[in-house]
Amino acid sequence: MHRKNGTGKGGEKEKLIGARAARRAVRGHATEAEVYPPREDSRLLARFARRCAGETVLEVGCGRGLAALTAARSGAPVVVATDRNPTALRDLLARSRAEGLPVRPVRTDLARGLRRFDRVLANLPYLPTRPGRRDPDPWADLALNGGRDGCAVLARLLRTLPEHLAPGGRALVLVSSRQRPGRLRALDRAWRRSGGRRTVVARERWGTERLSVWELTRPLRRTGRPTPGTGTRRPDPRPSRTGSSRGGGPGRTTARGAASGRRRSPSGS
Repeated sequence: MHRKNGTGKGGEKEKLIGARAARRAVRGHATEAEVYPPREDSRLLARFARRCAGETVLEVGCGRGLAALTAARSGAPVVVATDRNPTALRDLLARSRAEGLPVRPVRTDLARGLRRFDRVLANLPYLPTRPGRRDPDPWADLALNGGRDGCAVLARLLRTLPEHLAPGGRALVLVSSRQRPGRLRALDRAWRRSGGRRTVVARERWGTERLSVWELTRPLRRTGRPTPGTGTRRPDPRPSRTGSSRGGGPGRTTARGAASGRRRSPSGS
């Protein structure tokens, strides 16, 4: 997922891309979904996809798949990347095949239906968006819309995250100062009450936006560690015809804003 800002993700190029996609949607013949390009937020999260040789890795809402590709290049034997934007998944599959990398794009909502992983990476839509202010391009909206407080998608991921973390595993999740601080604190408290731990492992400022990476872990069980990456279901390695990546929305600016020109600050991804 990526941001919007007038100097980065939300530059003039993103505005043009978003406006073009919006016009196609209004005319009723949008064909190829826009995929949000990697921005500052994506690059910050991708740092935590390095040095993961021997680990199974999941990137949630992959978009262009920067973190997934980085993990595969660093020696991760299994890398799964999810999104709901079909264009994003097809593009990622083509690039990973060209490099001979073990990246499996899967079309699903967040991590639904997938097993457990040693490392989960997520840069989710976080721009606060009121229902009446949604982006007219559905793919751009999917990539950027974080609900009224910017935390709606993050809250959904945290509810199911324990189902996708292998014992001893960790999740790296990007958060932004554009999200409502009180809601972020509430989500942090809920995670801790459930027995999890949360640590801020990186911080960066882009213009007026502050980006952070949360590391989320849970206590090891005494029953011994299973084979990395095992879990309830195996992901389908074949991408679906559709997916979700962050597309640039018109008039957005900052990390996601810069990344996507978001007014607040996608794809998943």
